[in-house]
Amino acid sequence: METVKKVVDTASKAVSSLGETVMGSNSAPSGTLTKMTGCPVAHVKNSLTAGPHGPVVLQDAFLLEHLTQFTREKTPARNVHALGTGAYGTFTATHDISKYTSAKMFKVGTKTELFSRLSGIFTEQGEADTTRDPRGFALKFYTSEGNWDLLAINTPVFNVRDAKMGPDAVHSFKRDPRTGMWNPGQLWDFVVNHPESLHQVTMLYSNRGGCPMSFRTMHGYGCHTFSLINENKQRHWVKFHLIADLGAKGLTTKEAKLISGEEPNWLSRDLWTAIEKGDYPRWKFCIQVMPEDEGYKHSWAFDPTKVWKHSDYPLIEVGYIELNRNPTDFHSEVEQVCFSPATVIPGIGFSPDKLLQGRLLIYDDAQHHRLGTNFKQLEVNRPHGVEPKTMNVGGEMNFEVKNKFPHYSGSVWGGYKPDPKFTEPPFRTDGPVDYYDYPNEGTDDDYYSQIRDLWRVMIDEDRVELCYNIATSIEKIPTELADKVIQHYSKIDAKCGEGIQRVLQERKQGTKHKTEAEILVEKIQQTLGVQRPSQSF
Repeated sequence: METVKKVVDTASKAVSSLGETVMGSNSAPSGTLTKMTGCPVAHVKNSLTAGPHGPVVLQDAFLLEHLTQFTREKTPARNVHALGTGAYGTFTATHDISKYTSAKMFKVGTKTELFSRLSGIFTEQGEADTTRDPRGFALKFYTSEGNWDLLAINTPVFNVRDAKMGPDAVHSFKRDPRTGMWNPGQLWDFVVNHPESLHQVTMLYSNRGGCPMSFRTMHGYGCHTFSLINENKQRHWVKFHLIADLGAKGLTTKEAKLISGEEPNWLSRDLWTAIEKGDYPRWKFCIQVMPEDEGYKHSWAFDPTKVWKHSDYPLIEVGYIELNRNPTDFHSEVEQVCFSPATVIPGIGFSPDKLLQGRLLIYDDAQHHRLGTNFKQLEVNRPHGVEPKTMNVGGEMNFEVKNKFPHYSGSVWGGYKPDPKFTEPPFRTDGPVDYYDYPNEGTDDDYYSQIRDLWRVMIDEDRVELCYNIATSIEKIPTELADKVIQHYSKIDAKCGEGIQRVLQERKQGTKHKTEAEILVEKIQQTLGVQRPSQSF
């Protein structure tokens, strides 16, 4: 409880100092208010009316603009990563990796501006940001060769490995469409029927993976396997890592819930306040590298539900990331920034990873839906230091005013031409077109071995917390489904399954004390004469 008290005290201090920091370092704008056309506005409180009681006169142009703009000021929320914050920063290259990649941003001493968006993945706008959830850590690097987007998360693995299962996984982790409420039963139903997701879900139910203490104490992982390509057109496979200087720290379930009541924007405000005060967070930027031929030999090389062991592929330090400037306009910068793994630069490429291949389409497609055809022209999404030269014309909200003729390829009048020097080397394929399971699909090695490694390197305290977190989730779901969850964890390690069962039994018998919030919920339910139903399907 002492740790809980310290965390809550810190949250209370953050809230009490809100008045000192909410305005930031920016002074308020001044001058005459105008319409969007630049025309000065004479009145803002009263509408133009025929007499003091009305009716309102239609010619009050500012009233019309004010109302119609208001009803359109929100863009659709992201389906995933809706709840988030952002900051500007820099990447500084400190170690030479030119033998792996030709990307100019990695030349030692080079500083590259960036924008980062940190978010919950399944939580929604308006929720407490300490809610148990995997976290996004997306980075847009404004390099001299164009933008590069690195879409990291705070676990080194995903819960699916084929893009076709992506929407299903998201549906299971989101709200129940029948009630509009969270239903842990559908999450665990998906997991027991797709055991490849157990690896990430185990990390999610750890304190560090599910409830980071701060965005500043959160590592980031690119998860997918990408390519690095050097000047000689040689390919190496790569995984990207962001290692927090403050180390990775998490909250217990009790701490996260207590903080959410005191400061629901805890993670966002902590990051904003630290940057505003000049306490700039940093992460080491590291890579794991695998020779191209080895990738074709390992069944897990392109499987995003698996890690590469550091003993086989050690981290190579490349540089560091620092976040050092807060946004000025949350909507224009944090909400309108767009990321896609398809956004790469020369020297960085893709891999046969089946989930990655699908994400190359869906991220840009989602932003076309949210923001429109020309979202890449928005200031936060435009490249810095290099002017895009495209044959794209038209579309809603097209800001470009330039001569693009000829706006097609191959013309006697000239125009933009491709440059073959940027051609990437091919990577291999290994069979005819068909629907394939992953190698070793369904085996102990496939589903359980890496989670068993994770369990065994955990300290005893983290194992106890993991079992508690899983048990307090599955006690809310039907018994037959909870039994299947325990069966899976027993296959990982018998002590893990036993630990989950023990917590369930202790809570059922009342020997495991419930939290103050849980007791309060039960009392109110008794007062209202209702019982919390178990989830059904």
